[in-house]
Amino acid sequence: MQNVIKICHIISAFYRHDTRIFWKQCRSLVKEGYDVTLIVNDNGVFEIKEGIKIVPSGFNNSSRLKRVLFSRRINFKKALEINADIYQIHDPEFIPLGLRLKKKGKSVIFDSHEDFPRQILEKEWIPKIFRKILSKIAEAYYNYALKKFEAIITVTPHIALALKKTAGNVHVVTNYPIIENDFIPFSLDEYSERGDKLCYAGTVYRSSLQENVFQAILDEDTVDYIIVGIIDEKYKTELSKENYFSRVQFIDHIPRELLNEIYLKVSIGVAIFDYSPNLGYRTGSLGVNKIFEYMYFGLPIICTDFLLWKEIIKSHNCGICVNPNSIDEIRNAIKYLIGNKKDAYLMGQNGRSAVLEEFNWKSQEIIYLKIMKDILLKMRFINEIS
Repeated sequence: MQNVIKICHIISAFYRHDTRIFWKQCRSLVKEGYDVTLIVNDNGVFEIKEGIKIVPSGFNNSSRLKRVLFSRRINFKKALEINADIYQIHDPEFIPLGLRLKKKGKSVIFDSHEDFPRQILEKEWIPKIFRKILSKIAEAYYNYALKKFEAIITVTPHIALALKKTAGNVHVVTNYPIIENDFIPFSLDEYSERGDKLCYAGTVYRSSLQENVFQAILDEDTVDYIIVGIIDEKYKTELSKENYFSRVQFIDHIPRELLNEIYLKVSIGVAIFDYSPNLGYRTGSLGVNKIFEYMYFGLPIICTDFLLWKEIIKSHNCGICVNPNSIDEIRNAIKYLIGNKKDAYLMGQNGRSAVLEEFNWKSQEIIYLKIMKDILLKMRFINEIS
């Protein structure tokens, strides 16, 4: 066993500075004293940031199919060069890569960010006629492969329950935000000066029902809406045809620091999603980190009335839950928050207090680091008796 434990994360569809992977998990490992490398599926440059070595695979094809079919070989070669003690993969397409690493005697963790078999049912680029059978095939492959890994991590209870039918060592590590020390609390007057600005941050899926939000603000002349994140061009084109598009600003994927600046300029955070299979239908997911980021930045929330979210919003009085398919409910929630600034401000402050006390990465970091330590203890035990 090496003196310094080497841990390698491997990602395909995520950005090199992804919040969950880079800023939370990798940084926590570095602080704990591990040697951390992140292999990314891009053709960018090698860099060391926050003590993390970021190694590009050099694969630069954006095609999903080509990425799935051809990038694994490149990433497997890079992974062997790193010669880490533990590998953590984050994409279902890299499960075969994880199995190959297992054959080389390596310890492997799979981080299930989404409910992949159910997520297939929502993939628009897959012809609808094939989605159900592909979902079943993915489920069968999960049943075969995941039990071979040392641990499975996921973001929310309903995915963990599904995975526990397949593998024994399943853990929930949620996407609660990192608590920084540079946030300056703001007053009611400062909050009121921001005007009526809504914000959605994150990948813009069709299931985020942006057209419903657009309809809800149609007659609210004072309301502006900022959408930050990657959006399918076809969906963006459809949305841009509407006559209220002039009050909607799209901002592409931006660094975390710039997103934080936007949070400090808007007055309401929006997290409206349909009751989709990936989100557990009406259950909801704790993996949607945007609601907790809104709370941390003192923003009142308008979100779907998922069971999980409704419990949080109600118990902490930090926003309004709505039926995502009811434009009237969305409109009424917006009108209430922009017409009652003091209540909106207090909801935001309640949400911030809840994050500082409970819904923060520090609580999840403890779980995550324990998973690593348990795997290392098992590795040491096997080495000692072999």
